[in-house]
Amino acid sequence: MHTRHNITGGERVETAAVPAISAHQQQTRDLVQAMMALTGLSASGLAKAAGLTPTTVNRFLRHPVRHTLSQRTMLALMTETFARLARLPAAAIDRDTLRSLAPAAGVFQRAILERVPAARSIIDMALAGDGGSLPFSYSDNEPRGLADDIPVVTGPIPGLDIAVGDFRGALLRTARPPFLSSDPRAFAVLMPDEAMTPRFDPGDIVYASPARPLDGANVDVIVEYADGRVSVRRLVAQTPAQVTVATLSPPQAATVQRKDIRGLYRVIAAHRAAQ
Repeated sequence: MHTRHNITGGERVETAAVPAISAHQQQTRDLVQAMMALTGLSASGLAKAAGLTPTTVNRFLRHPVRHTLSQRTMLALMTETFARLARLPAAAIDRDTLRSLAPAAGVFQRAILERVPAARSIIDMALAGDGGSLPFSYSDNEPRGLADDIPVVTGPIPGLDIAVGDFRGALLRTARPPFLSSDPRAFAVLMPDEAMTPRFDPGDIVYASPARPLDGANVDVIVEYADGRVSVRRLVAQTPAQVTVATLSPPQAATVQRKDIRGLYRVIAAHRAAQ
């Protein structure tokens, strides 16, 4: 195995070389290929039908890239796919391939249904493959009093202010889990990378609450930076002036000035992405 070396604090740390494609990229490719199979469209055909530049998906599937598809792009592709499936008789839909879309269908279902209400039965069909364990499926018995769903942060959001509960720019929402039924400031983050494996994997939904204390050892937190970035990290130590957080893969700590951090929010639970 090839290795690379990071020099930090005078010490040499050996870590695995970055793979040609990350687990999150591979998961996204698998989802796109499933959408292509279900619609019968090529990569460029699906992109064009979804209102995207035809080369957007083709380039991602067939060439080495350093990025994955954005959430807006995935929403456009998912919406087009479910709109087409909604026009088909149920018997014409490959159930196994449809169920492979469950991780994305759960995250995007509310946004898809706002655009294609007729797709509800198809989304239910996709989510049924997980045995009902996904926290995203629609239910009229969701907790009342607070909103039935909570915002999902997928990356930097203009105007985001978790501390005051301002999520107006959040594109996605997911059903409120029972353990957050009385928490008005709860939110979730879509895990974007492998920085916290094996604790959290790319694509996991990580639930957090600004109301929970940060006491105890091995506390996982959402870090909201002053520049709008959000990351999932292990809290190592904090003082009035500095905060030290760490990744698990590779194990690496970083100290950040308190003035550069808007808030730290305790991770309560996570929902694993389907494998």
